[in-house]
Amino acid sequence: MSAGILLGSVAYTSQAASVSDNVKQQRIDYQSAQKALDSRDVKAFERIRPKIADYPLTPYVDYRAFLIDLNERTPKEVHSFSKKYSELPFSSNLPFHYLSSLGRGKQWQTFLEYRPEPPRTQSLQCYYYRAQLAQGNKQVAWGGANQLWLNGNSIDDACDPLFKEWTKAKLRTDEVILDRMVLSFEKRNLSLLKYLAKLPSGDSAKAQAKKIIALYQKPETVGTYSRKSKVTEVNQKVVELAFQKLARQDTKKAVKVYPQVIKGQHYKEDKQQSLAEYVAFRLMNTDSEELANWRDLVLVNSDRSVLVERRIRLALQHSDWADVKKWIAVLSKDKQDSLRWQYWLARVEQSEGKDDEAKERLASLLGQRNFYSVAAAHALSKPIEYPVKQAKKSSSDITGFAGALERIDELIRVDKLEAAKTEWGFLLKRSTQEQVVSLASYAAGKKWHHLTVTATIKGKLWDYVDLRFPLAHQWWFDFYSKQRQVDKVTLMALARQESAMYSQARSPVGARGLMQLMPTTAKYTAKKLGDKYKGDASLYDVGTNIRLGSSYLKSLLEQYDNNRIFAFAGYNAGPNRVKRWRKRSAGNLDAYAFIESIPFKETRGYVQNVLMFETYYRNLLNINGEFLTKHELALRY
Repeated sequence: MSAGILLGSVAYTSQAASVSDNVKQQRIDYQSAQKALDSRDVKAFERIRPKIADYPLTPYVDYRAFLIDLNERTPKEVHSFSKKYSELPFSSNLPFHYLSSLGRGKQWQTFLEYRPEPPRTQSLQCYYYRAQLAQGNKQVAWGGANQLWLNGNSIDDACDPLFKEWTKAKLRTDEVILDRMVLSFEKRNLSLLKYLAKLPSGDSAKAQAKKIIALYQKPETVGTYSRKSKVTEVNQKVVELAFQKLARQDTKKAVKVYPQVIKGQHYKEDKQQSLAEYVAFRLMNTDSEELANWRDLVLVNSDRSVLVERRIRLALQHSDWADVKKWIAVLSKDKQDSLRWQYWLARVEQSEGKDDEAKERLASLLGQRNFYSVAAAHALSKPIEYPVKQAKKSSSDITGFAGALERIDELIRVDKLEAAKTEWGFLLKRSTQEQVVSLASYAAGKKWHHLTVTATIKGKLWDYVDLRFPLAHQWWFDFYSKQRQVDKVTLMALARQESAMYSQARSPVGARGLMQLMPTTAKYTAKKLGDKYKGDASLYDVGTNIRLGSSYLKSLLEQYDNNRIFAFAGYNAGPNRVKRWRKRSAGNLDAYAFIESIPFKETRGYVQNVLMFETYYRNLLNINGEFLTKHELALRY
């Protein structure tokens, strides 16, 4: 049983046993073809190619073979190849590779023949404008050089020859250099700023460049700079950026110099407001009454809902219901009408003794697939209800995707899950809404769990609960639920939130696998279990990941006396942040208010999602359970 599960997102033991001898041989021949191409031995590949002519993955080696000596291909050949394989993901990558090879080979005429319009990628744009210059189209080339130059980051080396000729033509003016310095300031790129400061030729521009560097290094001088500098676009922008930098470093000082900043550079009212809001956001938790009053005077005129909502949460954090009501009224009408703020308006009404109005408002929120609808149901002692749809069994509208589905199936069988995921995404992108529903249903039938979830996200199939929440890896969840004495539903809900049930998931910060464990956390957890950590790659194994993930979650639950709210928040944001948030709320909040007051949008949504996902899984598995336990509800947060 485990051998099938260890393939990752699907269990295929029975299917693997039915693979024909012919397919087994084709897989061997396919690997031989790959090795031949590794050595760029096209003749050896061509001898093998007939043996795998009908093998589903052969287009991938055809593509690799086509890339060899790509710069010798004609535009017609490339267009023809792209058209032939238009249903495969690599078809969208071929133009980049072809143009890159032409650019490196300085085949400018062919480049423009294949791509007469500017490409999107920076390196290809460099080649494009070099091609235009080589063809004598100087005006186009210089316009492109100017556009590419204005970048706050380093620019692709392919642009260097273009910039060299542009500079020779004396078009890299001091004004353009200063404009790029502003962009570098915005990107906080000090090394580029220092490089650019050496380039101006005029005395005035040289002096200005030095002042910009000095302002970057000492943003506390921004008030003086604003007063003493002429009102120009460059000065207005660098003052704005320096003021923001000061606000990040010393918010109190930013408030003090704010009047000098706006007066010195004659900012319009909308810019005055945005600069003030930048500071106000950093004053949400100030202990100074004076600064808090300044903040609130700014926010009461704000049309940025994210700031006003943060201010509402601050009022909730202090259980100041009158303040909650006041700040909800500052929101736009559609924001006020959202389930979130309608729920909290009902809570305001309860605090005012307006029980009938509160009940009526809460009742209007029932029956939605939403955390606040569930919170309203709890407040009214009503059952949790939400809309559910079932996908049709027919898949007649995806018959045209047979080739792609066959490739995906084979990629999964040979454990190429990332490639399968890419194929699936490419397939969904070219599907209608109805086809996405059918594809999600098809994937569910094949037990392609992560691909099923991906389809529901792509198609926004929010009411198709059985497709959105596949019953994946049941053996492992059952086993470690009993081992750790942690609710199986909780483990499944957390894994679904963390990775969408994708065993090969890897986050930008390095979390891995189904339950998205950081290697350091996994290593520490394995040591606590008395196990030898088998390396980061082991976290892509379903059983290993759930074993360590369930143990880590168990440790958090034990740390927080089985309070899932704290445990989920700690799993996402770390126990230290939870400690800080608890200290801030000081036991003045109920469970719902504490969740709402979590300052991190990601963590707040994470806790709400996992609690909701538990609800969906309980219903799918016909398991009784509470949305929040009596213990969690009784605690003051």
